[in-house]
Amino acid sequence: MVEQNREGKPRQLLRRAVVPMLVAGGCAIVGTQWVQSRQQARLVRRDDALLDGQPHDMTLSWPYARSSTLYNVALRQDFFLQYRLNVNLREGVANGRDAIADLQAGRAMAAVAPVLSWLQAWQASPDLPARLAMGLQAGTFRLLVRRKLRIAKIEDLVGRRIAVLNADMADRLFFSIILRRKGLNPDTAPNWVILPPDEIDDALAAGTVDAVALHDPLAWRLLRNPALDVVELVNSVNGLYAGRTNLALGVSTDVLRDTPAAAVALVLALYNAAHWLPTHMAEAASLLDGRVDGMQQDAILQMMRHEVLGISPVGNDLKTQIARYVDELKLLGQFPDSLNSASYARSISADILRPGQPRP
Repeated sequence: MVEQNREGKPRQLLRRAVVPMLVAGGCAIVGTQWVQSRQQARLVRRDDALLDGQPHDMTLSWPYARSSTLYNVALRQDFFLQYRLNVNLREGVANGRDAIADLQAGRAMAAVAPVLSWLQAWQASPDLPARLAMGLQAGTFRLLVRRKLRIAKIEDLVGRRIAVLNADMADRLFFSIILRRKGLNPDTAPNWVILPPDEIDDALAAGTVDAVALHDPLAWRLLRNPALDVVELVNSVNGLYAGRTNLALGVSTDVLRDTPAAAVALVLALYNAAHWLPTHMAEAASLLDGRVDGMQQDAILQMMRHEVLGISPVGNDLKTQIARYVDELKLLGQFPDSLNSASYARSISADILRPGQPRP
């Protein structure tokens, strides 16, 4: 299904509206402070040299994109239109693995998935025909526990039943890293219980699980449901991980080689949309009214105020973050300790916003 961008705004006016906002500098966000790097600040000044001025069709695989804040902003605030992109979303994409599979099979030109899922995919298929071009947003992982159990620290999860949607999803991987950092074996310390999303409420209410490891918006909806009486034990929106990207955009190596301007246009559209968000939360929430698990505008805005917005690393910033994830997956035995994490991050990334970079 092709998503049509909204017409009616002259493209030159759109550019004048977006560029001053980006040049204005950093902005405060919940849980951390976002500051533009020199590389990020140069994007607006050099984008014309990297674009070809032509319209491009882009088939994109993005799990639940129509309920994604960033996707809706990029589409409905005309960031795609500004860069002459016609984005065709793949249907039925349930998770990051599905998105990566679409790209691998040639059904998509670009895909969005958690960095952790991308790294697992490269482990399974070292010749995966993609490169990571940008981070899209910080994670919203939340580990919720039943209040009456009085679980106060990670170590108290030994022997507890933790519900997850899928054993291989980034939710479990993220909290497995947290458990390992505490000296626990994440495969045996807790009991992981696989449940579909529509059964988690009942499982918490009945006490058949003790905790859940999820991400927003589902995690936020559960946390704000007084009938479930759950509390947040740990999350990724504060502390060490607040400024770390969770999702990453991977672009087909064929696109990077044959139509690099299309990839540049997609990265710039999503980058600009990401940095529009922190200072336009109310407007963004209105765009999502009723699109996110039936949540209304006020509830969406409240959720956004408890998330970290504006995280979209590119270039060296992205490679540094990928290398950190590789180091953490070493803790889980998914990468050998001898692997040079920085070199590996460079090998699976593409700095497409730097003129003159070699194409895959």
